[in-house]
Amino acid sequence: MKDWLTTSWRERFIPERMRTVDDQIFSDPNGLSLIKESEAILDKIIAHMLKNGPIRGSQVYKKNARTFKLRLKVSQKHVKLLTFDTHVSPSAIKKRFVLSYTRSEHSRGSQKMLKEGSVYYMKNGKSHVRSIMKSPYFHGIIQKMQHIDGAMDGHAPTSFIEPPMPEESPKASKEVQTEQDHYTTSLNYLTMQKHDLPEPIQNRLHQLLERLNPFQHQLRQLSVEDRYQVKRMAQEDIPNLISAYKELDNEEQEEQMPRIYEALTKMELVISKLEENDEQLKNERFDYLIRLNERRYTGGDDADQ
Repeated sequence: MKDWLTTSWRERFIPERMRTVDDQIFSDPNGLSLIKESEAILDKIIAHMLKNGPIRGSQVYKKNARTFKLRLKVSQKHVKLLTFDTHVSPSAIKKRFVLSYTRSEHSRGSQKMLKEGSVYYMKNGKSHVRSIMKSPYFHGIIQKMQHIDGAMDGHAPTSFIEPPMPEESPKASKEVQTEQDHYTTSLNYLTMQKHDLPEPIQNRLHQLLERLNPFQHQLRQLSVEDRYQVKRMAQEDIPNLISAYKELDNEEQEEQMPRIYEALTKMELVISKLEENDEQLKNERFDYLIRLNERRYTGGDDADQ
């Protein structure tokens, strides 16, 4: 955290809303995920624009996930992005950030293209507003808004260098490892529990665990919403269901066996759908990159214009 000694002399005398946000607000796993999820959605919007050609008038794109919401409004003059944590987000500090960008053809001379870049959040019972314009965590998002500017005219800009995302702090890395350890422990517990179950339930649970096992080393690659669902399934839903089933007497277990079998099957279908969505996202990103490179490197004299 910045204090009087480490804060630059200039920042001491400027309004708080103009001070660059502290790294700790976005350096934790949940903050990084919010940024990465926003970038991924912007990539899909860019691909959609390139595929369908220049847009006319204004357009609003929305993403309503469980743990966050995103709204992008584009017009012939402006591009504005709003993203915020929902009340069920696992983030300890709920955030809302806004980026407003003036399109290049409407930006005059020294006029800044990035008109607004702010994050709003509550901490220690107080509301805060900080600038994100110079935060290294937002270089990628700002660059993608520039790409949207070009994609709205049917092409993507080529003169921007991709800045590296900041590395996770040691504390964040430890949290990621702890998250993975808890997930693995839950799977090991379920593996031991299945041996006391009727054979049909054993087989169904075994199939489900086979689907869940690969996520041990892929949790951070999932979206915030999907990661929450997978963790809840392994750490709460399945253990609670198995425990409740074992507490039944033999007659009730026999009677309820079809219901628990169906519940485990539905969970496996959810995981299967999640895997399909992940594969689709990979394919869409690859398709976008191919289209982007085709537009950038068309060859001949056109490529230099």
